[in-house]
Amino acid sequence: MTILKTAKIFLFTMLLVMFAGCAYAQEDITIYTVKENYKPAKYEPSKGIYLGAYVLQDTVINASMEKFNQLTGKKHASFFRYVGYGKPFPKEWVEQVKAAGAVPHIAWEPNDGLDVVKDNEYLRTFAKEAGKASVPIFLRYASEMNGTWCTYSGSTKEYIEKWKLIHNVMEEEAPNVIMVWTVFTFPDYNITSYYPGDQYVDWVGVNIYNVVYHNGNLREKAVHEDPLDLLNFVYNTFSHKKPIQISEYGATHYTTTDGKYYVDFARQKIARIYANLPTKYPRVKSIFYFDVNNLVNAPEGRKINDYSITNDENILNTYAKLTSSKSYLSDVVESSSETSDEKLSYRGYTFSSRGRTYVDADFFKTHLGLRMTIKGSTVWLSDGKGNVYDFTMLSRRVPKGYYNSYKYVRGLQLREVASKFGYKVIYNKSDNSVTILGRGDGSPVPPSQDKVL
Repeated sequence: MTILKTAKIFLFTMLLVMFAGCAYAQEDITIYTVKENYKPAKYEPSKGIYLGAYVLQDTVINASMEKFNQLTGKKHASFFRYVGYGKPFPKEWVEQVKAAGAVPHIAWEPNDGLDVVKDNEYLRTFAKEAGKASVPIFLRYASEMNGTWCTYSGSTKEYIEKWKLIHNVMEEEAPNVIMVWTVFTFPDYNITSYYPGDQYVDWVGVNIYNVVYHNGNLREKAVHEDPLDLLNFVYNTFSHKKPIQISEYGATHYTTTDGKYYVDFARQKIARIYANLPTKYPRVKSIFYFDVNNLVNAPEGRKINDYSITNDENILNTYAKLTSSKSYLSDVVESSSETSDEKLSYRGYTFSSRGRTYVDADFFKTHLGLRMTIKGSTVWLSDGKGNVYDFTMLSRRVPKGYYNSYKYVRGLQLREVASKFGYKVIYNKSDNSVTILGRGDGSPVPPSQDKVL
């Protein structure tokens, strides 16, 4: 009896494992599409990623941009600094950036609140000085507004009004300015509510940090967080229409939370993001490393993590090796008005059910341009040319950590939908990627030889 009971329990357990594996297995797939007649944004490179950094508080190199370039073995295309709204345009620093062969990136923060942001002499003077710089300037106005730590958070209506004001003034006085709308990676539930609209945003940015603990709290472990997962929400939401900038990235290698060093942790996280951006995230067009030891330079209450790379040879070598790739650009290109085919990618949560791959229904709207109507578990998709098909969605709860809050993905079978509308689906087993080609003559799509999608 005991042996039989044990066998039944084992069999039941195996069935559960098998069902879980074939019914709802998480995938890690990159889906590539092409956007035809894409018009690049201001100073957007057709290929490659502008390499940037923040070094103003790096005491090891005395805040020298030239020394940072020397130690990393690569000239950086841009450097950034923070400027409080109300402070003068940093003309002297801008000239130093230009002398280093780079372009400025200014994080302009209305820390006294949005009420002070008005079309007045200060704003016009700042804009005119920016225009006189005669080089491209990334202007990251009022970033991380989706968090609760900013004085300009809370009212999405007022935020958007002030953003539009800044955009319009810069357009008049400083056409060389690139307006970068930047959020923090979490919370993500409110990010889109702060978006001013496509016509008022040149680039979309996101700030990402890999830490061992959140908020200096031993109970809020964050070792498991993948920097690519922290990028995915912003990337998938906006990259089909705007170039993406990682406005700040840092990985800690020491934390006062437990008083321990995490050099390998920092190297792994830095390698994870810098190694994968060129291939899996072709719409990321610039990234800035936050080279700061906050134990020395942060205000009281924030002296927790050391993100710097110049004070550890192993981390520095890791960064230097990764950024030596030709994919990381040392110079900013001129703006282009010519349209071309632009490679897009999708890195959202995908899963499989009964051997078929399912993708968030929104993918078919954003990346394939299909129109969508949803009622219950049924979705109708149309291409605006008389082709309308209905599909059954499968909902899957996404684990916290993949995105930054719990949510449900409404999945549609990738091959079924693509084939119905005449797209060709090609699976590449070597890197677990899917390429969706144009509709062509709408002939049936041959089945993949490597995997059922």
